Amino acid sequence: MSRDDNNNRAILLLRSEVRHLVFLTFARGSKCIRQDFITLLTHPVSLTIIFAMTSFSKTLRPGLFFLALCLLSFALFSVASYASGTSESQVPGVELIPDALIELGSDDGPGYALLVEKATQRVLVYESKDKDAFRLRHQFICSTGKVAGNKQASGDRKTPEGVYFFTRAYEKRALQPIYGNRAFVLDYPNLLDRKFHRDGNNIWLHGSNKPIKPRDSKGCVALNNVDLETLVPHILLNRTPIIIKQKLHMVHPDSRRTDQESLAEFLATWKTAFVNGDSAKYRACYSERFGELTPLWQQWEPIRTAWQRAQLSFEVTLENLTFLRGNPCVVALFDEVMHLDRHETTMGTKKLFLEKDGTTWKIMGEGYQQTESNPSISESWRTALADLDRRHRDYGAIADRVTEWAEAWRSKDIARYRACYAEDFRVRGMNLRAWIRYKEGLNKRYAWIRVVIENLKIRQGPERSTATFLQRYRSSGHHAVGIKRLYLKRIGGAWKIYRETWQSIQE
Repeated sequence: MSRDDNNNRAILLLRSEVRHLVFLTFARGSKCIRQDFITLLTHPVSLTIIFAMTSFSKTLRPGLFFLALCLLSFALFSVASYASGTSESQVPGVELIPDALIELGSDDGPGYALLVEKATQRVLVYESKDKDAFRLRHQFICSTGKVAGNKQASGDRKTPEGVYFFTRAYEKRALQPIYGNRAFVLDYPNLLDRKFHRDGNNIWLHGSNKPIKPRDSKGCVALNNVDLETLVPHILLNRTPIIIKQKLHMVHPDSRRTDQESLAEFLATWKTAFVNGDSAKYRACYSERFGELTPLWQQWEPIRTAWQRAQLSFEVTLENLTFLRGNPCVVALFDEVMHLDRHETTMGTKKLFLEKDGTTWKIMGEGYQQTESNPSISESWRTALADLDRRHRDYGAIADRVTEWAEAWRSKDIARYRACYAEDFRVRGMNLRAWIRYKEGLNKRYAWIRVVIENLKIRQGPERSTATFLQRYRSSGHHAVGIKRLYLKRIGGAWKIYRETWQSIQE
């Protein structure tokens, strides 16, 4: 091959590969050099250029060889230069984080957040193993909407900006080829979008069966299939956030402490006002733009008052707290759990949209994550509170049934004893009639009977429940200690025993 042929071949190769490398440089953007310098340097594109330079160095004109070396150096240097421009300041030895991350709560191992920066067409994945630390785990190139700006209407080919959560997942068999091997549905438009009259639907995070190009989607966030598969273990529906911004603002991790503390203090005030029935303080936690709280209080106040009069202990806890910043507010996500005496029920995964009003926070919108299509939370509250109240009443009724059953056995009141059982009762091959005859025989054989119940535990269900306890039995002719388990079901509003088991133990 002639020297001219080598030169022409080198020129074409370098032109193609350097164009690709420069695209990667500006598409991936921030912190590639500092965190992934080795990865970038060993990228096939970089290696191709290096290979071309070394292979043809003996035949290339010195000027062309020098030009290729300069192009490679410039492309890599561009990443470093761009990276330094994405942060407010660089602190040696400190890993800066996006200011969108305030706190990420998870009781089931590490929590993850996805951040999409439209300016650089990349997705960053941060991990939080506790609420005080974030670590960058992955970053990928992506493609967002063909038209710049925040989404306003269906068909505008813009990608929405804000804090969103994944609500559904689709696999390849349910998708058209354009969506690659997998897709996750975002909860756009959320409550805040609707307040600002932004509409549209079907905004997804999905794969692609063709090479990713910058700003090439209809409004979704598209990734290479292999990159999306890397994200799958980190995505939990209705919990994992995806934060989409035009440009990420990188800050020192300690800068979020003030907001973290003030938000936690605000939610404690909000929760306490609700539990105490202080409607004035509770209403003061909401923005004037929120609207009426009357329907909620009409449901809550009678129930709260009844529990208080019955001297029942009740409390609300906010679990798995997450705080995320997205223009123009902070989103708080948590599991709202109501405790009543020994019972508890999860009201749902609550989401609050909070705005700063001077030195305090105000709620400008709220809803439950899985039912956000309905702006009103009244139905969710009514269902959850009714369930909790029913469980409390059922527990008392089941405990009373067990007490009645033991007292009837002790007193040899066979009619009362029989009334504790369902007609389809079965035990040790006997039906209810045979069982009652057997008990009548024992009542005649023994002059007296004593039954003591200890450590009663009730596992409840809507229609069937189980009562387990330590039973101490003693009569004039026999004594035994063991674990008794009564299986009860609801019949005509009353709880009846339909099965029972006994396991003797030695003390």
